[in-house]
Amino acid sequence: MSDVSAADRQSFVYFTNRGSDNFKAALEPIGGRAYQQGDRHIDLLYFDQYGGKTPPEDVSVGFTLIDRQRTIPLDHKAKMANALIDAGINYPRVYFDEVDVPDEPDSLWFIKDPLATAGQGICVTSREHIANHFSFGYIIQEAVQDLALIEGKKFTLRAYVLVNQGQLYLFPAGIIVLHGAAYDPGSKDPMVQFEHADYMDQDSPIKMFPFEDYAPYETVFNDLKSHVIEVFSAFTNLLKYEKANTYCVFGVDVLVKSDLSTVMIEINDRPNIVHTRLVNERVNIPMVQAWYAVLDPSKARRQQTDAVRFELIANL
Repeated sequence: MSDVSAADRQSFVYFTNRGSDNFKAALEPIGGRAYQQGDRHIDLLYFDQYGGKTPPEDVSVGFTLIDRQRTIPLDHKAKMANALIDAGINYPRVYFDEVDVPDEPDSLWFIKDPLATAGQGICVTSREHIANHFSFGYIIQEAVQDLALIEGKKFTLRAYVLVNQGQLYLFPAGIIVLHGAAYDPGSKDPMVQFEHADYMDQDSPIKMFPFEDYAPYETVFNDLKSHVIEVFSAFTNLLKYEKANTYCVFGVDVLVKSDLSTVMIEINDRPNIVHTRLVNERVNIPMVQAWYAVLDPSKARRQQTDAVRFELIANL
């Protein structure tokens, strides 16, 4: 007679080097446990190899991330822009040389390092001063100025997208990042336009809260679904034919215009999933649980009946 209990047979092993506390809170309730030395199999691997890090060796792996060489064209801002331009999507407009930028009065432009994250390497400037800030290899992205505001301030929406077996999923819960200064469409102040590095500080003017608390949530989410489908369709050939046990989670950064339509400005591969306590509890932890329930539908039966689940929005 086996000495392995039924509960143990139903458990699964996960290993991550990012957001381990959130993974624990998300996956233990549905039978997950963290990898331990001596385990020979990992059911879910979420591992960022940035900086030369390596996952455990001599173990078999169930679900693992799509090879980064396939997802870099989404995460790399210049490659993303080129793919969207080829697909006929060029809003906000992106240019790769200062001489190509149209001379439009009162327009603002973001100059971005294609590989930088978290607002690093960004400058916002007027058309006449682009040459003072632009370096070859960077991108010049049009600033969307006709924005919906909260408390008179600009905000960014972070939404989570999951790709697995050629299917595209969107998580209904997201994160609003409310900037710290009153919005002026002509302002070049980083606090007005993009700065959000201090959001974890209790006294910071930058605030985060769940997308579902935004009053026009339903209208914006419905538009976001269509927009995510449109954008990710440009990357079908990179994502559609991956193996059944591979997946990727993307954090997409979105602006909401005054008419409540959405504009995607960046796609982040292997995104940060650790934020404030409120956002972790209401967005990030449910999101991690929901993505594993997509990969292994048998675990969906262990979720609470009111658990938030990824919504299948398209086949790539």
